[in-house]
Amino acid sequence: MSHVTKKEADAYDRVIDAANRISDLLVKSGIDIDEDDLEVLSIFIADNAPAVMQILKRVTKRCVI
Repeated sequence: MSHVTKKEADAYDRVIDAANRISDLLVKSGIDIDEDDLEVLSIFIADNAPAVMQILKRVTKRCVI
């Protein structure tokens, strides 16, 4: 059994919390996505938050298509 520090556990909890909020946002958007894919995508985005924030930092408002 591996030992997880409090710092590592807290970081994991923050990623899971962010993933849940991302998942909620995607569900509310009406995008048709399989539940398993939604979970994988949400965790991926949350786990890669610094890269995602770097990509989105210049977006200032919602684009209406």
